[in-house]
Amino acid sequence: MTDRTRFSPRKPVTLGSFLVVALVAVALFVPSFSAHVAVMNAVSIDGTPTDYAVSDDGDHVVVDIRVHNPTRSAFTARYGDLYGKIDGEQVTGFGMDVEETTIPSGESGVVTARISIEDGEREAVADAVESGRLHVSGVLEGTIQDKQVEIDVTEDDDG
Repeated sequence: MTDRTRFSPRKPVTLGSFLVVALVAVALFVPSFSAHVAVMNAVSIDGTPTDYAVSDDGDHVVVDIRVHNPTRSAFTARYGDLYGKIDGEQVTGFGMDVEETTIPSGESGVVTARISIEDGEREAVADAVESGRLHVSGVLEGTIQDKQVEIDVTEDDDG
């Protein structure tokens, strides 16, 4: 009747095995869960264009994007789907050329992107950059702990 198995000093192999399995499970779970939480919180990462310039060759708009990363893990920007508009009309192609940049946890940093200017729009884009009428938006794509994420790039409400 009292043949029940229980943890006791008389069964150290069983207890030791249980503790090893529990420690391995926790060791694997914590980083995975942390990455999951960071990815789920990626929506709290924001990108705001802060500076525009036309490249020396006149073929691209170079955009500096301030990225604030309040998550618990670093965000690495690798790709962009960005476009420029003047008075609601798209005047650039979709920008894909983004300098790979890592923004550490809890910090802000600058990601630089190059967006091609549509044929026939060089002068209008140059004027819009000078006058502050060019508006860039879209998404930056990157990773948080090897998980793909996208963050929105939008201008400040007052900009």
